Amino acid sequence: MQGALFKHTTSADGTPIGWRQLGTGPAIVIAHGAISTGEQWLPVAQILAEHYTVMLVDRRGRGLSGDAADYDLSTEVADLDAVLAAAGPGAAVIGHSYGAIIAAAAAAAGADISALILYEPPLPVVDLIAGDACTSCAAAVAAGEHERALSIMLTDIVNMDEPDLADLRQTPMWERMVDLVPTLPRELRAIDGLVGDLDRFTTIQQRTLLLLGETTAQYQVDATRFLVERLPAATRVEIPEQAHFAHVAVPGTVADAVRSFLGGA
Repeated sequence: MQGALFKHTTSADGTPIGWRQLGTGPAIVIAHGAISTGEQWLPVAQILAEHYTVMLVDRRGRGLSGDAADYDLSTEVADLDAVLAAAGPGAAVIGHSYGAIIAAAAAAAGADISALILYEPPLPVVDLIAGDACTSCAAAVAAGEHERALSIMLTDIVNMDEPDLADLRQTPMWERMVDLVPTLPRELRAIDGLVGDLDRFTTIQQRTLLLLGETTAQYQVDATRFLVERLPAATRVEIPEQAHFAHVAVPGTVADAVRSFLGGA
């Protein structure tokens, strides 16, 4: 990756956490979602790097980072805290999907974050997000059927329709996602484990941008509304004609929304 620096730090449990770093200026740390790595956000990062130092984290269990047997949401919050310590005071954080839950949890716990951008954190504000699909997905992973597990996740949880799923199977992105499927069940369990523990997110004080795709799943709409109605400094921006992966489909639109938000401080 031309122009990127590869850096590491160590999380509280001794796990190495790595990231790709681009650009110069105020720091932005990006926490990606499930079944992906920081590289999924590279098109957005390359635009933001014109004015910011962008740190594309590979969350534990993939890419540049290590892993450990013990896992829960607090483990990943500690990982993000370690990267923020390396970034220096007052970094902004972008979190997507499960990465947005991690970012929100870190902010709620008092992390030194100047501004928060959350793209569709799947908080279970109405019902379980994964539910029975988590059990089916975990069983498929245990059986070594990673493509089936990924299909279950995308159709039953993300609500991707069959034509779009068929198109995705023909892209290089599919194989990269399949390789990361073993990390999926633990993250789905962590999401559903937040039922009854959502008040923690209402303590976020940082100004927060909530990105929402116009055509996204209803549970994402519900989660975004939950935060907009409860956070003291929240702004909601809808991305036209997009769902959960606008950063892949229209990176310029996402980067513009981030720059406009951060530049308006």
